[in-house]
Amino acid sequence: MSADQDGPEDRLRRFATIWSRALFPVTATSLTRPEFESRLLPLARQLRAALDERVFRAAASEDVGAELVEAHCTEPEALSRTLDVVDAYLVLYCGAGAADEGAAAAETGDREELRARCSRIQHAVAAGFARALRERTRAEQEAISRAALDARGTVAEALHASEARFRAVFHGAAIGIGIADLRGTVLEVNDALIRMFGGLEHQLRGRNVAEWTHPDDSPHIWRLYEELVRGDREHYRVEKAFYRPDGTVLWTNLTVSLLRDADGVPQYQLALMEDTTERRLLNLRLRYEATHDALTGLPNRTLFFERLEKALSAGAGARFGLCYLDLDGFKTVNDSLGHAAGDRLLVEVADRLQACATAPGEMVARLGGDEFVALTTGPDTEHEVDELAGRIMNALATPIRVDGRELTVRGSIGIVEGPAAERGAAEVLRSADITMYRAKHAGGNRYELADPEADARAITRHGLTTALPVALERGEFFIEYQPLVHLGDGSVRGAEALVRWLHPQHGVISPDRFIPLAEHTGLIVPLGRWVLEQSVRQARAWEAATGRTRPRARCAST
Repeated sequence: MSADQDGPEDRLRRFATIWSRALFPVTATSLTRPEFESRLLPLARQLRAALDERVFRAAASEDVGAELVEAHCTEPEALSRTLDVVDAYLVLYCGAGAADEGAAAAETGDREELRARCSRIQHAVAAGFARALRERTRAEQEAISRAALDARGTVAEALHASEARFRAVFHGAAIGIGIADLRGTVLEVNDALIRMFGGLEHQLRGRNVAEWTHPDDSPHIWRLYEELVRGDREHYRVEKAFYRPDGTVLWTNLTVSLLRDADGVPQYQLALMEDTTERRLLNLRLRYEATHDALTGLPNRTLFFERLEKALSAGAGARFGLCYLDLDGFKTVNDSLGHAAGDRLLVEVADRLQACATAPGEMVARLGGDEFVALTTGPDTEHEVDELAGRIMNALATPIRVDGRELTVRGSIGIVEGPAAERGAAEVLRSADITMYRAKHAGGNRYELADPEADARAITRHGLTTALPVALERGEFFIEYQPLVHLGDGSVRGAEALVRWLHPQHGVISPDRFIPLAEHTGLIVPLGRWVLEQSVRQARAWEAATGRTRPRARCAST
């Protein structure tokens, strides 16, 4: 499906139409579908504005999720369908340049930025929906609790009316409600609770709550329960899982309150359950998408840093080993065969790397582009990381077949190994990156071990390269003149101009350290021009001061 050649407002209305058709079947509303679409149109406009904003504000997208709850789109499937529509159609119909897909090749960067923004919008909409639904549920719970309290201790004339109100709330509530005695026997359940557990009332009524244990229950859940039935606690709220009769898992936000008689003696327990299964699955899905690479399925930079920081914070005696891999010549594959072929190559490489790191304490992640990392932890990583690097090199040795072509894949690996708790994650990754480039400059298709002295030289070299352009502007370079003396009569026949760099931190730096950097960055041209101008100016000054013919000058870099 593609956006037609029409105006932004038409495309926005088409997006709202698609959205309304997805939500209307799962929404309890008295509106017709066109009326419902009209209600969604302002929300679609808010989503488009969030997509176009220079600085992303989550609050605007969260408001859209809250408005869905206000529009009675409270079924979990309504949120799932909304996220699917936003994911599939928001960028297509509301993104910049949506009407000109012919320019997609030139706008790939913008399109990727819009997809990233769209993903953040989905997270914010889900967060706003969950918060609004939670607030609505809390309000219902408070109303139910008030009705339950009103039903107790009222005068005889008002007792019947109060009980009627409680029954109306009890049976009409959207959340599950159950009443049990202090021994845990279930006495009453409402329709919502029956639906949560599969629609069979006889499988709930008469059961004992102690039978509803789940492996994910934490010990404090049942400790809170015991305190409540003893009368030591009035209520508690926990997240708890239950098994349905068909074996599936029901996740709930469970609130249990103690009901006392007129004399304050505990009589019953009232349980309020909100079904959070779909929301939990959605959160797991969003968490997975946020921590895994979309192309290869490997853990991404975010999850890798979490694992690396955890490994580096381990106790005494713990060690770690890290392999930083960059594919040699991957850009050539992209340029010659196209990005689709490059992506298939990366997927195959990822599969091979994952097969290399299957032992406990090992993981592989994709940092981006053609850069991968492999992490191993344990007491003997000094030996294990070498074996891991060897397995990776062997895995890459077999050619990869893409689009009928056999591609030979080579890689350069930088290895960092050592005890935990001595360095931070950023420092470890920087050292691995520097070591990887040292392997690449040595010819590639090899791995190198990190060397602190080599790291220090590389960092210093990088710092000098970065400071070179500013140094010329600030006048940090100066020239020393070395006279050229005739050996026959001892007369000065000229001078040699020697450029030096007076660095604010490192002092005087000789040309052999900064001239290669200037040549590499292209700064050698303006630097050479400056040296020549200064030398000529100085020669003229000497001529004016001595009255002698201008001496011969020669520029040198040493």
